[in-house]
Amino acid sequence: MNYITIVAPTYEDAVRSAREQYGDMIRIHSRKDVVEKGFLGIGKKRHCELTCFLAEGEAPKKAKPAQRSSKDASNASQQIKEKEEERDIRRFEKEAYTPDPDSNTPDPALEPEEPVVLEEPQVEEKAPEAPVAEPEVEPEAEDDPLENLMDHARAVLSMNDFSEDYISWIVSDLRKQLEPALPAVPSKDEFELLIVDRIVSSVDIDHNSQLHPPKVFALVGPTGVGKTTTIAKIAAIYGTLPPEELRKKVRIITMDSFRVGAYEQIESFGKALNIPVMRADDESQFFEALEQSGDAELILIDTIGRSPRDNELNVKLQTMLNVPDRKDIKCYLAVSASMKKIDIDNVFDQFKMFKITSVIVTKTDETQTIGNILSICHSKHIPLLFITDGQMVPRDIHKASSAFVLSLLRGFNMDFNSLWNTQIGSDE
Repeated sequence: MNYITIVAPTYEDAVRSAREQYGDMIRIHSRKDVVEKGFLGIGKKRHCELTCFLAEGEAPKKAKPAQRSSKDASNASQQIKEKEEERDIRRFEKEAYTPDPDSNTPDPALEPEEPVVLEEPQVEEKAPEAPVAEPEVEPEAEDDPLENLMDHARAVLSMNDFSEDYISWIVSDLRKQLEPALPAVPSKDEFELLIVDRIVSSVDIDHNSQLHPPKVFALVGPTGVGKTTTIAKIAAIYGTLPPEELRKKVRIITMDSFRVGAYEQIESFGKALNIPVMRADDESQFFEALEQSGDAELILIDTIGRSPRDNELNVKLQTMLNVPDRKDIKCYLAVSASMKKIDIDNVFDQFKMFKITSVIVTKTDETQTIGNILSICHSKHIPLLFITDGQMVPRDIHKASSAFVLSLLRGFNMDFNSLWNTQIGSDE
């Protein structure tokens, strides 16, 4: 009997090699696991020696062809493939093992084959995926060719303390004018002229009161806005500055007997201007002063400096101003340019009962902007009458005009102050 020795790294590799070389006629006689020591006992190596012989008188069995996976089984896991291979090896051992005729010693390496249960790969059925809606692509916003100019308009108007509502109105109006001309865009200087044109067109001027003041001119306003000094300046404009043939016969009546030194102040102005000054502490004195001034063409009333919390003075002022005939008297509101917007709003609300004809802006020399007052006058449709810019009488008062309003604007490339200097005498 011929014996065949097959050497392989492992027992499984030796059985596989025997099967591939000799088919089903091979029989395993014995197995030997060999351990070789390396140099100085380091680096041990293992291998398996399998002693086999060929069975005689048996028709060789065809080696079972390796099972090939179908397309569906090709996706089975690596673990299932390893179990199938182990099963084939065990089956081959069982078929190939025959005890050596010369020895009754069974192969101690062989053990009864444990059944290998192969689980069919379960293909998880996936629910059909819902169609994914493609995100809507928003069209890219086109560059606004006017945006830089509109930003400049907002900046320069804000610098001049115009209100947010006023700025929005100006910007919207400018955009409506320029959009039909696109893609043509004005230069910065040309655009500033458009801004200025909108500001000027939004400012109403009370030219009628400037040329033809009422017989009874009552100046009202809160304490501290400079009413007394303004009354003296108006008296000079109509009573002393024009040529003698054009001067009006002016009288001054003061109601301000509550403020210390108020009467003395206006009396000193009257003496300097050669204009009579009378005092009225109540309704009867006011009526008497009006009677004595019957020949006057212009009677200027310096009213009480009203505090918003002084209801008694408020009632007193209303009562006294009801004495003259309504067709002869008009009320004008003095507002300081240095006041905050919220305070200006309150002043307009406090004096709205007097049916204000127009506004006199005082103390423009104490601030850099008047956009706050221009915004409120525009929203309430109340015109401007005079603008004062100092304490000097009669020099520091000007009839309101577009040129003077422009001279108070800042942040523009154009020099509006020089424009005002060339036209300063046009309205006086």
